[in-house]
Amino acid sequence: MTVSLSKLTKACLLSIVLVSCASNDEDPDLLPADRPEIKNTFNTQVIWSKSVADGVESYYSRLKPTWGYDKVFAADRTGSIVAFAADTGKQVWEVDIRPPSEGYLSWLGFNTSPESRVSGLVASYEKLFVGTENGEIVALSVEDGHEIWRVSVDGEVLSAPIAEEGKVIAHLGSGTTVALDANDGKEIWSSIADVPSLTIRGASSPAYAQGGVFIGGATGKVMTYASQNGQLAWEVPIAKPQGATELARIADIDATPIISGFNLYALSAGGSLGMVDIRSARLAWKREYRGYQNMVLDANKLILSDDKSILYAVDARTGVELWSNNQLRNRHITAGAILGDYVLVGDFEGYIYLFDKEEGKLSYVRQISTDALLAQPIVENDIAYIQTRDGEIVALKLN
Repeated sequence: MTVSLSKLTKACLLSIVLVSCASNDEDPDLLPADRPEIKNTFNTQVIWSKSVADGVESYYSRLKPTWGYDKVFAADRTGSIVAFAADTGKQVWEVDIRPPSEGYLSWLGFNTSPESRVSGLVASYEKLFVGTENGEIVALSVEDGHEIWRVSVDGEVLSAPIAEEGKVIAHLGSGTTVALDANDGKEIWSSIADVPSLTIRGASSPAYAQGGVFIGGATGKVMTYASQNGQLAWEVPIAKPQGATELARIADIDATPIISGFNLYALSAGGSLGMVDIRSARLAWKREYRGYQNMVLDANKLILSDDKSILYAVDARTGVELWSNNQLRNRHITAGAILGDYVLVGDFEGYIYLFDKEEGKLSYVRQISTDALLAQPIVENDIAYIQTRDGEIVALKLN
């Protein structure tokens, strides 16, 4: 896989600009808010806590666990994949998906092969499908972790694939969406979309509904492909690139689209949140929110955070804002998850926060790690599974 020098240079310049802005302590609008000091109104309990190798180390990665077959599957960036019993945390199996290395260190149990750069996991069809930034999708047995197949794809896998209709479908950093046969990994179809010369490094996971695969694109459009053959059905712009510079024209949809009935919700880093009627491919409403983290839909509430870590609840039917909370402004919060009656997020200092989902009031604060929380928590059977930067998996529930 090759990257043009100009594109790499622009990406580096963007990183420098963002870091420079973030380090500008003369602008109070860019400084993180102080951690809120509140009296907790209830307690939480850590059921179990386990480690997955070295986590994502110093890289910015939203790698999160996945749940299936009464197990929690987690990975580190290097290529270690671990299955835990969901209720007890007991390790069921562990594998390293890197090719075995050669040389005398391998005899001592060390694998010096390059990192797999794992980016996402999904469990389905009795398999665990693992996507990597090295441009591979690997299928493992959910029972014992043995490798079933491995396929190279035409681009980096920057988010978790999905598994539907007997297919594994991944949205690649190159703009391509690829569908593989879940049984043997053979390519069934691929579809290519335009990618601007400057984008946020990331790609939304696909969404699936009613025979369609829905992709949030780097150009600010939502695209729909027929899941059977990959044919483009329609595309709708959520945000249009605007501005005189490539930086100003960034409009990526890095948040995974959400589908409820015939309504699709998409959030763009270009400054738009929209609802699309998937029957008519019509934009039903659009509001000005700028973000790149995954959203969550709870009944008729769409809960999201913007690029300044301000949390919002929006009426999913009308787009009317129901509440907002800026107590975690610029604290780099994770995407949210619904745990009971609360919205759960984490921040860059390893704290978790629970907000009342009806009113947006902050009700609970707890530190679960001394490292940053980057990944969206997952919730199954009223238990939240949270992965820290250093690879700790924490299973937590409300008391």
